[in-house]
Amino acid sequence: MSEKYKRKSSNNFIIIALIFIAGISIINIFMARNARVNFDIIQNENYYYIKENGNIVMLSEVVVQAQDEKSYNNLLSSYNKPDNEKRKVYEDFIANLTKKTGRNFELISVQSTVSTNDGYKINVIEKSEIKGFILNLNDNKYEFSLPDQKINLDNSTLYIFKPNNWEFIEVVPNPTEITEEYLLWKNTGEIEFPKVILERK
Repeated sequence: MSEKYKRKSSNNFIIIALIFIAGISIINIFMARNARVNFDIIQNENYYYIKENGNIVMLSEVVVQAQDEKSYNNLLSSYNKPDNEKRKVYEDFIANLTKKTGRNFELISVQSTVSTNDGYKINVIEKSEIKGFILNLNDNKYEFSLPDQKINLDNSTLYIFKPNNWEFIEVVPNPTEITEEYLLWKNTGEIEFPKVILERK
C-alpha cells in the first residue's frame, strides 16, 4: 500500500494506530514521542478465522516501509515494545470497541512478531483471539459482524474463514470472491465491516 501516514504525538508514550483489518486485526505503533515518522504501508493482509466455539482468530500481516533512517529506527523501537505493553493496547482497544458497539468483546490472547528487510522495511505479524464477533441467532444460525464500523481495503485484503461444518448463508457487502472455505474482499476501498450469516450443519 502506498498511502502515507504522518502523525504527531504529545504523549509520554506512543501513538497507536489500528489497521483493520484491526483495522482491528493488527496493532501498528507508528510514532515515538515528539517525532515525525514517514512511512508507506506496502502490504496489508488480514485473516479472520471463525472457530467452533465462536471465538475469532485474527491474523494480520503488514509490511511497512520507512522513508528515512530516523523514521525506521522510531518505528522499529515502537514495534519492539514488550508484549505486556502491546497486550494493554489491545485490551484498551477491545474495551473501546465494546463501548462503541454495545457488544461484549474479550481479548483471549495476542502474539506479535517483527522482522526487518533491506530498504527500511519492517514486517509485522499480529495474531490474536477475540470473543464477541459471533452472535448466536438460534436454529444453528450465527452472525459474524462488527456493527457501524468501516474498513479501508485500498490495496489490502480481508479473508473470513469458517469451520468445515458451517455454511455461508448471507453476506453484506458482496465479497470479491466466495469459496467453500472463505470469503475475500480485495482492493475494495472503504466498506462497511462485513456482516456474515452462517449456519452450523
